[in-house]
Amino acid sequence: MTWTAADWRFLRAPLLTLLAVLLLGAAMVFLSHQWLDQSRGVLKQQQDALQEARNRFHKSGDEKERILRYRGAFLALQQRGLIGEEQRINWVDALRAASLQLKMFGINYQIEAQQAYQSPAITDAGPYRLRQSVMKINMGLLHEEDLPRFMTTLASLEAGFFIIRECDLQRQGSARSEVVGVQPHLNTECSLAWLTMSEGKAGEPRP
Repeated sequence: MTWTAADWRFLRAPLLTLLAVLLLGAAMVFLSHQWLDQSRGVLKQQQDALQEARNRFHKSGDEKERILRYRGAFLALQQRGLIGEEQRINWVDALRAASLQLKMFGINYQIEAQQAYQSPAITDAGPYRLRQSVMKINMGLLHEEDLPRFMTTLASLEAGFFIIRECDLQRQGSARSEVVGVQPHLNTECSLAWLTMSEGKAGEPRP
């Protein structure tokens, strides 16, 4: 069959219409796929946000339960000076009070700068960090039993939590003293670590 120019002129309009319909259909299919992909992405984001909200809700419930469960112990430790900022004035007052209570020969002390304290007993303290302030004390003793009595009395005053790092006992010289009255027979130098827990600072590594 031979197509004449008149035939092409007659079919040009329907063919152009068909081409336009095909192009429009292809565009609609492409846009439908695009819209479907976007809808799936939005749905995935919403599902993730919903799951995250559920997780936060359950986590907040667990945290609230833990807070209520351990609130009493937390407040007790806070009252004792373990949780919070270091209480150096309380420590010094307790030293003097213990010395006076036991009628000792006075006490000298020196407190070093606070630093991190690592303990295998604490594996997860949450946002809190355990720190220590090393205190070196020097005092005279009448006899050896005065040292454990002093440490027991110091702990009973509940000015904070401390651990004894080391103690060194030395006997005083035997030369006669011109000072009248009872004199110490021993001298002790001890190193104590006062412990505190407070929230970690920005950028501070976890233990």
